[in-house]
Amino acid sequence: MQPSQQKLDVFLLDAENRQALAMMRVLARAGLAVGAVTCESEAWWAPSAKSRFCSLHAIVPNLASGAQAYTQAILDLLDEHPARMVVPTGDGSIHALRLRRAEIECRSALPLASESALDIAVNKSRTQTLATELGIAVPRTVQLAGCDDIAAALREVGLPAVIKPIESWVERDGIGVRVSPEPVLTADEAALLVEDVLAKGGRAVVQEWLPGQREALTLFYAHGRFWARMAQASYREWPSLGGVSVLCETIPLPADIAAAAERLVRAMDLEGCSMVEFRRDRHGRPILMEVNPRLGGSLALAISAGVNFPRLMVDWKLDRALQEQATYRVGKRLRWLAGDIWNLKGVFEHQGRPDEPPWLTAAATFVADFFRPTSVDGLDLSDIRPLLADMNKFVLRHSVHRARRLFSPNRARLSES
Repeated sequence: MQPSQQKLDVFLLDAENRQALAMMRVLARAGLAVGAVTCESEAWWAPSAKSRFCSLHAIVPNLASGAQAYTQAILDLLDEHPARMVVPTGDGSIHALRLRRAEIECRSALPLASESALDIAVNKSRTQTLATELGIAVPRTVQLAGCDDIAAALREVGLPAVIKPIESWVERDGIGVRVSPEPVLTADEAALLVEDVLAKGGRAVVQEWLPGQREALTLFYAHGRFWARMAQASYREWPSLGGVSVLCETIPLPADIAAAAERLVRAMDLEGCSMVEFRRDRHGRPILMEVNPRLGGSLALAISAGVNFPRLMVDWKLDRALQEQATYRVGKRLRWLAGDIWNLKGVFEHQGRPDEPPWLTAAATFVADFFRPTSVDGLDLSDIRPLLADMNKFVLRHSVHRARRLFSPNRARLSES
C-alpha cells in the first residue's frame, strides 16, 4: 500500500510524549493501526515514532511557531492519510485543535470533552471557582493584574509561594509555549517569574506552597457515569514542582480525593479521560491543584495496573459499548528514568529550594529505588528503540545545557574578573 493511500485507526499527536508511546503500544497490540505525528523539532527522537508499532510517522510544523499553521498541517495530514480518530496528548495540541475543532471533527473523531467543559478545566481560576462552590478545598490564591500586585499577594499568601500561569499553554504574537509553576522564596524572584509569564502572553497567580504528598486520580467519565478510576501517589517530579511524575505508584482509592474529584468532573461534565491532582497540606487534608483534561504522562502506570484508558477512549468516540473497569492493582510502580536523572540533577543544583530534599538523601533514594520492583517507563524488550531515543534526547539535552552554561555571558564575565 502506498503511503498516500494508507488509512489509520488512530493518529497520535505529540509523539514525543510518554503517554503517546503507551497508548500506541496498547492499541496496536489490540490490532489497530496507529500513526505518530511529531513537530519538526522533536522528529529525530520522538519515542513513538521509533516504535515498531508505528504504522506511519508524519512531521508537522512546530507548535510553538503558531497554532494555526500547526492545525492546518493536521487537517492536510488527515486529508492525505484518513484516520478514524486523532488524539492530542499535550496542552499545546489541545489548544491548537480547539481553534478549528469543527473542521477536525469533519475528518476524524476527536476524544475531547465539550468546549464548555474544557473552558473550565484548562483555566485554573475557573477550576478553583467551581471547586470552591462545590466545597472542595483549594490553595490560597491571588490573581495578579501585573507586577505591582506581587507584594500584596505575597503578604496574603506568605513565603515560600508558587507562581502559576492561569493556563498552562500561552501564546503571544503567534508564539506558543507551555509554562510550568515555579516556587519562589523572595519578592524579587516572584517579580521575575511573573514578568516572564506576562511576556509570554499569559496571566499569573500567586499561590501558597503546600508541603505534603502529591496524589492524583485518573478518571474516565462518559454518558453521565464513571467507567474507570485509578489513584496514584507521585514521589518525584521533573521539574520538582508541578512537573511530570518521574516516580509514581498506584495506591488504594482515597475516599476524600475520590469524592472531590468525581464531584468536580461531574459538575464540569468533563467527558473522556482526565487527571485531577491534589496535594496534601500539613494536616493531611487534600487540596486541589489542577485538572488535566487529557491522558497523563504516567499512562503506562495505569495500563500496567490493569486500567486500559486508551481502549475506553477509542470505544467512547467510535460509539462502541463501554466496559466498566472497576478494579486495579495497587502497589505498581513506574519510573521514567531520564526524567528521574533530571530530577536528581535539579536537586543538586537547587539545594534549599522548596520541594528539594538534601542532596545526600536524594542520591541515596535514587540508587535504592533500583532495588525495588519498579517498571521503567518506555522499556519493552520487544520494542527497545523508543527507550534508546528517549535516553539519547536526555544526553543531547544535557550536553546543550552544559554548553550554554559554559559559554554564557555571566560565566565569561566571572572568568574575566
